[in-house]
Amino acid sequence: MPLNQDDNKKDTLANTAFISEKIKQRPINRKKLLRRTIITISLAVVFGVVACFTFLLLQPVFTDTLYPEKEPEKVSFPAESASDELTPEEMYADDNEIAATEAQYLEATQKDQIDQAIASYTFGSEDYSKMMSSLKGVATEGSRSIVKITAISSDTNWFSPSFESSGTASGLIVADSGSNLLVLAFYEALKDAETIGITFCDNAKAEAQVNLVDTITDLCILSIKKSDLSAETREKILVATLGSSNSNSIAGLPVIAIGSPVGVQGSIAYGIVTSEKTTLDLPDSTYKLITTDIYGSKQGSGVLINLLGQVVGIIDMDKEPVDLSNNICAIGITELKALMEDLSNSKSRAYLGVHGTTVPQEIQTLQNVPSGAYITMAELGSPAMKAGIQSGDIITAIGDMDITSYEQLTNKLAQLSPDDVISITVMRQAVSDYIEMNLEATLTESTHD
Repeated sequence: MPLNQDDNKKDTLANTAFISEKIKQRPINRKKLLRRTIITISLAVVFGVVACFTFLLLQPVFTDTLYPEKEPEKVSFPAESASDELTPEEMYADDNEIAATEAQYLEATQKDQIDQAIASYTFGSEDYSKMMSSLKGVATEGSRSIVKITAISSDTNWFSPSFESSGTASGLIVADSGSNLLVLAFYEALKDAETIGITFCDNAKAEAQVNLVDTITDLCILSIKKSDLSAETREKILVATLGSSNSNSIAGLPVIAIGSPVGVQGSIAYGIVTSEKTTLDLPDSTYKLITTDIYGSKQGSGVLINLLGQVVGIIDMDKEPVDLSNNICAIGITELKALMEDLSNSKSRAYLGVHGTTVPQEIQTLQNVPSGAYITMAELGSPAMKAGIQSGDIITAIGDMDITSYEQLTNKLAQLSPDDVISITVMRQAVSDYIEMNLEATLTESTHD
């Protein structure tokens, strides 16, 4: 009996021996753990990058869908009429006011007494001060439409680190399209700019984008988002009022140069118009040059305004005649209005490439020359030259439309579009008479983004 108990005890100890054995953990595979960690981190980075790019790509779509931006309103400049033309008397008062004033004077006193009073009146310093103060008030009000344009670009060379260079010029606020302000400026100073900065009359700043550029005049329209401007700035600035440079005659009338006529932003100069009838020798156009007796700078820019604060010319010192030394010159605003409208509405202009003039009536009668647009030159490589138009040709028709003047030709071209194929009827002088020729031209663009 004791033997059996010993045997049972041994069996029990044998059966429970495993309980007291030490349990060992499975060895860690460090290489496998490192690999999984790297894979997890890599997938997280890839996911983050994909999510970031997806957000950047879809964010404009969601923004446009949830908060659609209004389409810019079409810009138009009303055509001038005879009533828009200013006479010297209208520069100071309305005709009705003049008539009423004269009647009051005649009722109050005799005409000879008035003459005596005028003859004996002495123009003093106080009167001069009032007059200049009044002129400055007109200039200050007009300057609300002027902006300072700064073209900023980064330059790099082998001997110095990268640095920013900038150039400045004056621009004119010509329109408000609802969502954007549109500024007229010359493109030459902006063509290499990486960023275009705009400074308004209250020194507020914003960035602008080039809308469209005209290669013939070098004028362009800059677009500025109104949402980038504060309410205070939007109240202080002013869209320019455009006058007329095509009155019966503005020669001899006073004008004010504002912007930077002497090369300094905010400068003001006073003078008179000395001429306004010279046609600029530019292709497909009849732009007029206004000259003044105002001494300015070769780097001058800005506008000419009349005594009503209306813009009559865009200062362009590159068009200055060689015999006028630093006298302020400008392109007349009347002929520019159609171009400004097209540039503001991003409408590409057609280009034929001809210089010309209207055949005078007396030449038609005395020398038996056909009426039409007399071509003085065709631009090298232009659609006109490729079509076979030569100097001395007289264009008498474009398609079914008769052409009796160079102005009619330029107006017709303004109605056409790039890539239009047009038929041109020309009269070319032969040995004894003019012969009719029918040519075909494919128009190209005179504007670019």
